Amino acid sequence: MPTLLLPYFDHPAIEERFAAWQTRELLSAGGVPVRYYDPADAAREVAGQVEDEVVIVVTDPLLLPSPHLVTRLVKLLETAGADAVVPILNEPVHPGQLHAPPSYVTLRELHLVAAELEAAAPCIEHVVWDDSNPFLFACDTVLLDDIRLPMERALRGHKVAISHNDYVHRWASMRGQVRSDLLSRVPLDAKSILEFGCGEAPLGAALKQRQPCRVVGIELDQHAAAVARKRIDDVYCGDVREIVRIIKDSFDWIIGGDIVEHLDDPWSFLHDLRRITAKGGHLLLSLPNIANAAVISDLLAGRFDYVYMGLTCVGHLRFFTRHSITEMLSIARWTTESIEPQETIPSIGGDPLVQALEAAGLPFSRDDLFAPGYYVIARNDG
Repeated sequence: MPTLLLPYFDHPAIEERFAAWQTRELLSAGGVPVRYYDPADAAREVAGQVEDEVVIVVTDPLLLPSPHLVTRLVKLLETAGADAVVPILNEPVHPGQLHAPPSYVTLRELHLVAAELEAAAPCIEHVVWDDSNPFLFACDTVLLDDIRLPMERALRGHKVAISHNDYVHRWASMRGQVRSDLLSRVPLDAKSILEFGCGEAPLGAALKQRQPCRVVGIELDQHAAAVARKRIDDVYCGDVREIVRIIKDSFDWIIGGDIVEHLDDPWSFLHDLRRITAKGGHLLLSLPNIANAAVISDLLAGRFDYVYMGLTCVGHLRFFTRHSITEMLSIARWTTESIEPQETIPSIGGDPLVQALEAAGLPFSRDDLFAPGYYVIARNDG
């Protein structure tokens, strides 16, 4: 039995906290003992507190591993002829760990994909590790005893086995994503723009670089807001519902990228936005589609798994289809100009469902089953 080493992690947002909890639960299943460490500590200081001979070290708590990962890495460590074993990831730093993201949308689908990789012919690549953060690795505890570097650099110079049969999903930063999909939907003549849930404001920065405009953001996370202030004209930090009630400015475009579903009362919130939107001004939203085939396929299997972000993000308080989006905008007194399905995401669970519906001759909306979400543009008619 190895010891699982996890970095101390705390965050004000439920999304990050839940993701860290989920990582712990998936890796400690079966009774694997857990010990937390300070990421700033030297590896040898952490290893000195561990009695087990083998450790599974996590340096990024926002990961989704397979249910069998710990057992598999420990077994590989015995036979791989290396100092440590690491999995492949969708977003690694070390190029040897890079694996093109397979076709999954939900946690259940991810684990199906991982099971297929685990069942394939073994494929191990040996490398001498550089300074890259491996994000997760297995090693003998004694390997760490003399290492003065922090855990994320503990493998430097060691012979490492990369298992191409063991896949881990690493989450991208929710608040640092560049939303080029939204950027392309804002016209070049937009002069005054408010983005609620702006994160670190990569979209606002791109808008200001592309065209002359004033961009104001609203962001709950203090660290993300601090970054955003360096990129755009002004940032309010706090609850978006409260801030919208006190803003005195008027904007010709208001943008919310996958934020409305995180609010308990989006109907009143969208109505309140009209007060700070110029007459004839526009609202641009991105909203997830709960009627996506991958989600329905999970439900038919008795599953609905919350995750860090995506269709089943743990922070979602409201769930929408194309019909309920239209209804919400009408209640809030916005005039809907367009609702455009987002680009289809291949899904090993959703595609068979659609094929089964077709074979059974059951009626269904293909567009709504395949859409992971919608881009919405609405107008304030005053």
